Amino acid sequence: MKIQEYLEKHLPPSKAESICDYLKVRNCTLKITRPRKTKRGDFRQYHNILSISVNHDDNSYRFLFTLIHEIAHLKTFIEHGNKVKPHGKVWKSNFKELFYLFDMESEFDRNEDLLMIVKEELENPKACSGVGIVLEKAFSAYDSEQVFHLNDIAEGAEFIFKGVRYKKLEDRRSRVMCLNVHNQKKYTISKAAGIEPC
Repeated sequence: MKIQEYLEKHLPPSKAESICDYLKVRNCTLKITRPRKTKRGDFRQYHNILSISVNHDDNSYRFLFTLIHEIAHLKTFIEHGNKVKPHGKVWKSNFKELFYLFDMESEFDRNEDLLMIVKEELENPKACSGVGIVLEKAFSAYDSEQVFHLNDIAEGAEFIFKGVRYKKLEDRRSRVMCLNVHNQKKYTISKAAGIEPC
């Protein structure tokens, strides 16, 4: 399936075309990958080759938010190379600018509460792996299957995360201290992480 056809599953044809044109002018390829556990998307630069990959996702809200996140990396790289922080002020500004340039607001405005949460996130967007629990829960409401988040279970409860059994120990600001039951080592995991309760 062509990239524009895939984007049209999530966007009106005119917007899908404008995104494809934006990438084409900048000689950047876009690939849709199978869902990856460690990331939702990425931007890469290797010699003169620029590429973006975004996980397949039936949830248009999460997919579009991730896509704009990665296009913001492309814009930041073209403007500044590797001279600025990957998720620093310039990238944050570009993320917000592109969200409105491609009129993503009208794609999110079918749900006023979700749009408000997304606009709040755009004021200080995070790395995708660090998406806050409020935004992730708002996206999860539109998943085809129910998703449990680490934030949903009580301290002391055990859960499966990426195929490994953990015990929830202590809440922190945006992460949770957890004990790997198998190796008895402690790790911090995002409150927004999708987990399987035990």
